[in-house]
Amino acid sequence: MVWIPATLVALAMILPLVYLIVRTLGAGEETWQLLFRWRTLVIILRSLILVVTVTASSIAIALPLAWITTRTDLPLKRMWFIITSLPLVIPSFVGGLVVVAAFGPKGIFQQLVSPLGIERLPEIYGLPGAFLTLTLLSYPYILLTLRAAIRRIDPSLEDASRSLGKGRWETFFKVIIPQLRPAIAGGGLLVALYTLSDFGAVSLLRFETFTWAIYLQYQTVFDRSVAAALSLVLVIFAMGILFFELMASGRSKYY
Repeated sequence: MVWIPATLVALAMILPLVYLIVRTLGAGEETWQLLFRWRTLVIILRSLILVVTVTASSIAIALPLAWITTRTDLPLKRMWFIITSLPLVIPSFVGGLVVVAAFGPKGIFQQLVSPLGIERLPEIYGLPGAFLTLTLLSYPYILLTLRAAIRRIDPSLEDASRSLGKGRWETFFKVIIPQLRPAIAGGGLLVALYTLSDFGAVSLLRFETFTWAIYLQYQTVFDRSVAAALSLVLVIFAMGILFFELMASGRSKYY
């Protein structure tokens, strides 16, 4: 009888989506005009840029960390793995506060470099700050999946590649990376969805994405149909990310 509670949970999860669809379809013509204006396209592009950059940088950080803490003789590997996973417990708005305190105007880093004659650092608000904060907080999603995948790789495949005259880097890219592809895609999916749904960091660092635009619509406009329409676009955006992950996985079979 497991299907009964499973069905109830599924229905409960669908209710918000049904509300968004009904509210959007019942909106007036003005709402649709606002939805298809140029500013909405800019928000979509900003969200897309943030998702792509954060996901790519998280992969670049997580892959070497996972390899070092799994396949090398690094001292205190368990301690390093715990330390590198700690960002998972830090809320994004707290991470944003730390970034502003460190790299913002009159921040800690500014005070350190002031004696060197550097009076002003590059602007941290906007895309740079949101990118830095979300990357440092979300890369553990990929790190955890990669660490588990690396542990499952059969070392004999690497030995066979090396015995056939392949170097370390060629073996890594042609033997190891293809086996890590599902883990990279799965972890990247989590990072992309986390970045797309984040509100704390992007609002604190003043980078307008979907979540911030939706919040502003709910807070400043009495008619919330526009907010519901933007939320529905956000859902479609998330479904597009899921479809891209499915395409990235390909039709190959992984064991």
